[in-house]
Amino acid sequence: MRARPENAAFFAAVGHALDATAEYLGPIALPGGLPLEKWLDGVEPPALDSTAAGVCVHVHQLCHLQPTAWGPADGVVAALGHSIGLQAAVVAGLRPTRLDEFLALVTASVKLVLVSLVRAHQIAPDPAPGPDHAAHQADRRGSRGAAPGPMASVTGLAHDELRDLLTGTPVVLGLVNAPTTHVLGGPTAALLALRRHPAFDRPGVNWAFLPNTIPFHTPALEPVVDRVRADADFTGPWPTPDRLAVPVYATDGPRNLQHADDLVDEYLRQVFVHPIDWPRAANHAVADAGATRVIDCGPGAGARRFTRESLHARVRFEPVRQPRRAG
Repeated sequence: MRARPENAAFFAAVGHALDATAEYLGPIALPGGLPLEKWLDGVEPPALDSTAAGVCVHVHQLCHLQPTAWGPADGVVAALGHSIGLQAAVVAGLRPTRLDEFLALVTASVKLVLVSLVRAHQIAPDPAPGPDHAAHQADRRGSRGAAPGPMASVTGLAHDELRDLLTGTPVVLGLVNAPTTHVLGGPTAALLALRRHPAFDRPGVNWAFLPNTIPFHTPALEPVVDRVRADADFTGPWPTPDRLAVPVYATDGPRNLQHADDLVDEYLRQVFVHPIDWPRAANHAVADAGATRVIDCGPGAGARRFTRESLHARVRFEPVRQPRRAG
């Protein structure tokens, strides 16, 4: 995307936002910097922590929301974003039509996302996995995915059964992605201890640690909200909910953010603190907005697959790169 001339102004705004944020946070908070431009030019990045990965996801989604791609007659009736995608959904819901207006939103949004991810890393509980780590590495029965960390995907268990297994543990059900697809969050040691329960070794049940280094959607990150608020002089003002031109739907409950109190607070709480119920959110958004078609801005196929499973083919899906027709 960066090589296309029509994206030059967009990536210049992104680069400015990243440079300004790195200078604001300083080398202690962001020791390796965030050389996104080098990565886009083909330099192989290291293993990405949740800060770098989250910024890359946000930039990818924002690039597809440029006014040159989303004209005034494209039939958009609402926006919905999975996890950190909520912030891109808010930008889409503001419906900027002028390039300068859009680039100002890009600069502010990238700064907000990067600052919040760094603060979450600073606030997140100690990721030390404890004594069960060596045992898990030696015995990976039924395990897939990344090394142990603060988030894990579990498939094949019903919602109620999984909730019962979490009773009395510090592990929380952070995301319900589909009827039998969930993400757990909590201290790595607690997740490793939970993994030893025989329910996770049953046929058809899969456990996979995720590469996340931040336990998104967990109460442990509640302090992120106030900490990022303290950075408001740098991140700057954000449009008020009444500026949303189309509904943007919450993922922590059946709500239209046009009626929210504050969009920054919604982003911080829904991405870092509150659990997500994606089937409920997707069904409410489609029914309330009367949507018949979903444009997927990516990246990756995960959220698209979860949405398909949740909606049971009630709407038509198209990737964002295809021409968009009103309807």
